[in-house]
Amino acid sequence: MGRQKVIILGNDHTNSLGLVQCLGQFGYTMIAVVWGAKTGFVKASRYASQVYSAKNPSACIHIILQNCVDKSSKTPIIACSDDAALALEQNKDLLKENFLFEYAGNYSLEQLFVKELQVDLASQAGFTVPKSQLINDLSDFRNEIGYPCIIKPLVSCQGAKSDIRVCRTEEDLEKNIKSLQHTKRVLLQQYIERDYEISILGCGLKNGNCLIPCVENKLTLYPKNVGLECLANMQPLQNESIIRSIQSLIQKTGYVGPFSVEMMHSKTDGKFYFTEINLRNDGANSFVYKYGVNLPLNHIEDLMGLPITQFDNFKPGYYIWEMHHTLSLVHRELGLLQWVKELKKSKGFLTYFKSDKKPFYKQYSNWILTTLRIRKNESYE
Repeated sequence: MGRQKVIILGNDHTNSLGLVQCLGQFGYTMIAVVWGAKTGFVKASRYASQVYSAKNPSACIHIILQNCVDKSSKTPIIACSDDAALALEQNKDLLKENFLFEYAGNYSLEQLFVKELQVDLASQAGFTVPKSQLINDLSDFRNEIGYPCIIKPLVSCQGAKSDIRVCRTEEDLEKNIKSLQHTKRVLLQQYIERDYEISILGCGLKNGNCLIPCVENKLTLYPKNVGLECLANMQPLQNESIIRSIQSLIQKTGYVGPFSVEMMHSKTDGKFYFTEINLRNDGANSFVYKYGVNLPLNHIEDLMGLPITQFDNFKPGYYIWEMHHTLSLVHRELGLLQWVKELKKSKGFLTYFKSDKKPFYKQYSNWILTTLRIRKNESYE
């Protein structure tokens, strides 16, 4: 019998690449099925045995059914985006005979991706949550939250980071709502004056428990207000209240699979506020792997009924998402001396693996060639 195959479903980006690297180094045969922007990140990895591409998630599911069925055993699939997780759920009757993948036992993932329900369940689980208001009619509503406030897509995969807007006046709110490009379904929330954000990465298990090895402290973001991490500090999670709330939330949803819970620390009252839960693999799992825990591996083991590998060689400290860190310097959100200082104290990068260096350099070559207009941005068709 050959090596166990694992399918990665998502965009051709760092999230999918990280999974290919984390699991490929443990001997799995990695098959990636991707859509979206054509970057070549995943194909550049020595651990990608096969890379299929299509125009959208639905077409990717067709490719999986046509090319990846193994009659000898069920093949695990890991979703790397909300769209990918929804595609797996929507096609579960076609896939369940030959494939294993994440799921939520008490709700559909489609329900759980709605932030209104997330906020409600988080409150029940013991989290502190910002005051929230669903806006159904954009032409006629009253702001019950007050100012400043923030608007965000009601369903993540129907919006974009650019749809998250801070509004400080009624005029500001009206202008921002009218200019939304990706979605008109929004959640209005109390704006929390944060000093930093955290992300707790974990994995829900079939027995109802969950693994929560560490917390990612997002020390700097790119772009600053609504961006992703540049510099992160990975540490053991020692806040028992947050741990209990996460365990309760996972049990309420019945979710089995990798997840991340995002929270903000308020500089006003010193509390942690729940932002959202991502019910699929998080791109920062590459940081968790370098910290010393392979959550994607544990997820595969759980799906397949294998013993869960225990990890105890932890490396807490600073990690850098290298492309965002570089862009922060280029766009002068970070000074050169600070940039060098952060590089020196970092324990590793998001995409850099000693045994798989090509994707690390691929992201920079793409950026340079695109900036010089030698390379065109293209999407899979």
